[in-house]
Amino acid sequence: MPSRLPRLGSAVTVPINLEKVSRLGRAVAARVRNQASSAGFVGRAGANGMVPNGGVAVFFATGPENLYQFDQWRAPLERLARTRPVFVIVDRPDTGEAILARSTLPVAFAQGSRALEELVTGRDVRVVLYLNQVEPNFRMLRFAAPVHVQIGHGESDKASSVSNQHKAYDLVFVGGDAGRDRLTRALRGFDGSTRTLSVGRPQLDHHYPGAPPWSRDSGTRVLYAPTWEGDRASITYGSLVSHGVRLVEALTADPDVRVLYRPHPRTGQTTAAYARADRAVRDLLHRAGDRHLVDEGGYGWQWDFADACVTDVSAVAYDWLATGKPLVITEPAPGAYRPPSPLLEQSDLLGAHESAEVLDRLREAGLGSAVPHGPSALAAHYFGKTAHQASSRRFAEAVDQAYVLAASGPGSGR
Repeated sequence: MPSRLPRLGSAVTVPINLEKVSRLGRAVAARVRNQASSAGFVGRAGANGMVPNGGVAVFFATGPENLYQFDQWRAPLERLARTRPVFVIVDRPDTGEAILARSTLPVAFAQGSRALEELVTGRDVRVVLYLNQVEPNFRMLRFAAPVHVQIGHGESDKASSVSNQHKAYDLVFVGGDAGRDRLTRALRGFDGSTRTLSVGRPQLDHHYPGAPPWSRDSGTRVLYAPTWEGDRASITYGSLVSHGVRLVEALTADPDVRVLYRPHPRTGQTTAAYARADRAVRDLLHRAGDRHLVDEGGYGWQWDFADACVTDVSAVAYDWLATGKPLVITEPAPGAYRPPSPLLEQSDLLGAHESAEVLDRLREAGLGSAVPHGPSALAAHYFGKTAHQASSRRFAEAVDQAYVLAASGPGSGR
């Protein structure tokens, strides 16, 4: 077989993916920093108090780039901690420092299998909650005694919401019938009637700070909250490159509109094109002075503050559905997975070529109407009853059921 090696002295051109090299460089730098700070963080991890015995552990073995996942659950978890001992497990000092700074929950630092085993057995961990599907979750899932519960970080019909990894957990907390049906339909051998518990959307029961001091008569407030670009073709739901600039140009052209632009925290981390589109949208808004807002703060206050929302196939769309206010969802890329979805099937998705028509579409959805729509039957399908703190009660009751299951011991069934 002829050799494919170049002759000595011949020039060889090796294509270099600069984006990949940059990501790798950031990852290596973070690893070095975490290794250097691990010993010191062991002492600082107790800043929010002692790790409780017999508690609910939130397993969050991931980097700070995914803190938005924890932020979505911070308020409900802190409320749960009033009646149940709750703490967070991290395996990185940088993530742990960030959680200590933004939450009152105790933090446990468990780096490596031995430290994790000592924590689980020494503290008699009863229930473990997971906010994502990252591979390190399986380091915790190997322990049989606790009840393992996947709670995710937002209601969605995305492909990631029907991962086969859901089978690894004892229970999955879903918003409502939509989540149960989605898992039962998509996963072979998964019995949604016994493996899921409906908890609504506990995040809706909290007040969130961060809203700007805009007067009510200063204009119509439109939230544009695109998701990130994804790291594979099947989840390329982001609209920044395809819609973003023309959409924001159309919104800002109306003197009555005030834009809240909220890019996903991971925007531009995978592709330079999304980073460029993000900069272009920011430049558009900055040129208008202080009339619009680039929103990079906390999440939740936007539900009450904004009058309408334009977003992608993402958890933001489902959160907004529960408000009953006008919603426009963008058409994802042709290669993105299009799941069976009552929300998407009943929505007139905004195509890239229609970006300039976004205000017309919002008006068709009820923007400017004197009669508020209110939460729909579709919202009830995704979240069930949410009025009067119902979601918070259902979440606490679901955790109580997980405790009962833990008390029955491994191998006992439900």
